[in-house]
Amino acid sequence: MTVFELMELIQTKEKAIELFRRIRWREGILCQQCGVYNSAEKHSRTNGGFQRYRCMCGHVFSDTSGTIFHKKHVDVRHWIFALYELSQNKSITSVELGKKLGIPQKKAWTMLHTLRGHCRSLMKQFEKIAMRGVVETDEAYYGKGENAQMVHGFVQRGKHAIVLPIEDRTEETLKNNIKKHVMKESYVMTDTAGAYGSLSCSGYRHFTLNHSIEEFSKGNGIHSNSMEGLWGNQKKILYGIHHGVSKNHLFNYVGEFLLKFNLRQAKSNFSTFLPLFISPPLTC
Repeated sequence: MTVFELMELIQTKEKAIELFRRIRWREGILCQQCGVYNSAEKHSRTNGGFQRYRCMCGHVFSDTSGTIFHKKHVDVRHWIFALYELSQNKSITSVELGKKLGIPQKKAWTMLHTLRGHCRSLMKQFEKIAMRGVVETDEAYYGKGENAQMVHGFVQRGKHAIVLPIEDRTEETLKNNIKKHVMKESYVMTDTAGAYGSLSCSGYRHFTLNHSIEEFSKGNGIHSNSMEGLWGNQKKILYGIHHGVSKNHLFNYVGEFLLKFNLRQAKSNFSTFLPLFISPPLTC
């Protein structure tokens, strides 16, 4: 979708709300109290212009109830445009978004913080999907000094990636993560760290690469290029666009990057990105 096509859809606040409602209630209006579809009738309007409903069970809810936009005093057009920018770019700063929307930087930061927090929540669902086939895994550091965070990353080739915070690189920590997130009989690519030494005895087809001598590929599909590429692109965003982030907010930015990475792997676009925020998927 081009920015001109988006502007046509959200040309007025009324059109933007109608787009929001079409996405939110695409399966029918659902009362989250009793779980019954199309049992509610129109009740009143919110201050933001959204529709309120009263269900037969007595529960009153609105178009934004149960979403990250509920009780947020921000123009719905700003939310949709911010999501478009988030989906189209490697990332965007609050300063840049503020200029594009004509709003204060602090308000733009709060909006992006809310959206990135939801990206992080959506990534929790990917962490529940067991990886299989060929999986590359490695550890890295994000940040420096007091903001440094050790992480353990996984990439299933052609599918999805996850990144987990860890406190150490011991065999217990790394192997437990692999056992939790990677199915037995999978091909696992790692560096030569001793903590990975016994993976072959744990039911995995283990291949190693000696990163200390710049060995990242041995041919025949034995490489860690996917993992190294993910580290490199994520760090370019953290330090090149945002110039570093605090440890408290780090995984909101990581969640944004990984969600977009995983959706690109599935060849998704803005039309599939937007509903993840307006009409959140059922948890798996």
